[in-house]
Amino acid sequence: MTSSAARLRNDVASLFKASCHPDIVLPSDGPQDLTTITLHLLGPASTPYSEGAWKLTLKIPVEYPNNPPKAYFETKIFHPNVAVGTGEVCVDTLKRDWSPKVDLRHVLLVVRCLLIEPNPESALNEEAGKLLLENFADFERMARLMTSVHALKRTAFASAITSAEFSSSTDNTDENGNTTTIYSDSETDSSRSASINALDTKNVLRPLEHTQRGSSGLTPSSQSKPSLKSKDAKPKKKVGIKRL
Repeated sequence: MTSSAARLRNDVASLFKASCHPDIVLPSDGPQDLTTITLHLLGPASTPYSEGAWKLTLKIPVEYPNNPPKAYFETKIFHPNVAVGTGEVCVDTLKRDWSPKVDLRHVLLVVRCLLIEPNPESALNEEAGKLLLENFADFERMARLMTSVHALKRTAFASAITSAEFSSSTDNTDENGNTTTIYSDSETDSSRSASINALDTKNVLRPLEHTQRGSSGLTPSSQSKPSLKSKDAKPKKKVGIKRL
């Protein structure tokens, strides 16, 4: 077995051995072909994609890991970094910033992260990229509408989300181990954990300067309720049960 084939076999085995995130649902019977892996990606919470699920395919070249795999959305999605006709995903990690150190688990996490923080600088869907830059609220509405029309229902995969190690919330780790938050949420940090070993690669998921971020939703501390007891109130007499 060549080193390339051995690496691919090890990466696929590692991917199916332990789930990298509850939003990434792998087939229970494993891959039928090591060079083509089909799975379902669930929309992250607090994003316009939160109610949907998409069929995603990774096509891995024979030169892997020297050459990067390609990712395709088989289910239609309205997203700046997904080509309208082919569903191909455009992200620097799978192109100019590819490194043989990146494994398949990390590739899937990067694709999921694109649903949280789209990058209009490398838009394949010009309409989505332009809308994202010019009017984020309209982009959200369109993405949510297209999700309701074309995407699979996330609830159909609810039984597959059983891991308590990760939280599908706004706490998301990019490929440098940084936490990226575009959509605000009310969940506390104590309910989240991210034990992903990030690789030392370039940060291709650049922050969106033109994106309107949600408000932090700071809640004032609750005031203690006044006591219902009055100083002048007379204590009630205890009523006993008279024995016959």
